[in-house]
Amino acid sequence: MKTLKYNTFATASGIAFVLFLLALSSCKKENGTPITDPTPKDTTLKVASLSATTLHYGDTLSITGSNFSTVVLNNTVTINEVAATLQSATATQLKIIVPAVGAVSGEVKIKTGNQTVSGGNITYVPDVFVAGSQDNGAHPLATYWKNSTAVKLSTEESALSSIFINGNDVYAAGWERTNNLQLANYWKNGTKTTLGTGASAANSISVNGNDVHVGGWEIINGFDLSRYWKNGTGTTISVNDPIVSQIVTGNGSCTGIYINNNNVYAVGSYRNSQGRFSPWEFTNGTIPANTIPNNDKHCFANAVFASGSDKYVAGNQNNATTGLAMATIWKNGTATTLTAGTASVGVATAVFVKGNDVYVAGYEQENYYGGGPTFAKYWKNGVAVKLSTTSSSATGIAVFGNDVYVSGWENNGAYNVAKYWKNGVAVNLGNTTLNSSGNAIVVR
Repeated sequence: MKTLKYNTFATASGIAFVLFLLALSSCKKENGTPITDPTPKDTTLKVASLSATTLHYGDTLSITGSNFSTVVLNNTVTINEVAATLQSATATQLKIIVPAVGAVSGEVKIKTGNQTVSGGNITYVPDVFVAGSQDNGAHPLATYWKNSTAVKLSTEESALSSIFINGNDVYAAGWERTNNLQLANYWKNGTKTTLGTGASAANSISVNGNDVHVGGWEIINGFDLSRYWKNGTGTTISVNDPIVSQIVTGNGSCTGIYINNNNVYAVGSYRNSQGRFSPWEFTNGTIPANTIPNNDKHCFANAVFASGSDKYVAGNQNNATTGLAMATIWKNGTATTLTAGTASVGVATAVFVKGNDVYVAGYEQENYYGGGPTFAKYWKNGVAVKLSTTSSSATGIAVFGNDVYVSGWENNGAYNVAKYWKNGVAVNLGNTTLNSSGNAIVVR
């Protein structure tokens, strides 16, 4: 009987001890021992807002959201599929520099890790650059306008013929007269590089990476010769003359340079063995250049544009009967005239291709025999659009989105005024009480 009492007591004591431990454990949990939260963390990439939706090239855009990488390189932001430069990154905000979007609108996309999210669409406002000259009362001064604000590049007699934008760098080509000698020059962000040593001028400029390509003319040994400069080193352009099946170096000029897919296309004109001017073209500096097929009358190539495998050259050739210039566009060597040359004089000065549409800028003196004025025009797929009803000329053309931009000048009754037309609506650039001219246009 004593043994039974002892076992009962031991069992009761054990139960009491277990209950004590359970109670103690409960007290610890209640006193702050952490309990694992069963709710998973949201790691979804999200965009809450954009700091602005109307943007220019170079603007800073802040993107607010969640789950961005704090490592800048681990985030990718594009606008209209064009990569933007990231300035900074936190888990909730990215700051980017707006790139050249290439369209009037575009979707902002953010990629972090294997997630991609849309930030919505923005409106892109392009910058309009026009190169030319503005008279100061004594002589013209090399000037370009960015969004109608003038930037003067020289205080000497000078003018610009061409402009090219490469990232944040502005290149402009033309000439400047120093000590009564006109010399070919180009300016990069306002810093001048002189190209010619004899009387010369630069007509066209294009940049590919670190290489600067300039076309123009220079008087050498008494002859004005077509010249091509690459990074400041000049080359005289000789041409295969099909009339005599010989290489000739006739009087002429390089008037257009365009780069597409790392190929450098240049065009110009030379005086052939018969004393007539003929157009020439070369690719990637291969000399002698080749004569562009023409009607064997005076003929000039003024500009070039390449799109895909097609090459377009704008210029003019004389009507075989009247001898009057006809605005002409060559596609892969095949000529199409834009003006008839029966009673008018037409010249094509620039060409731009977008998709299947070919845009050509120039001018036409509609009543040559009556001594009428020239009128600024452009042609879209051969159909003329008249930009002015007073004396004027169109010198350059660019298309951005569905908008057509044309540079040139228009006479106000006393002076020629630099301007550009956007979809036919004129925007004045130059001083209206002194002569000025817009000679080339780029839209970024």
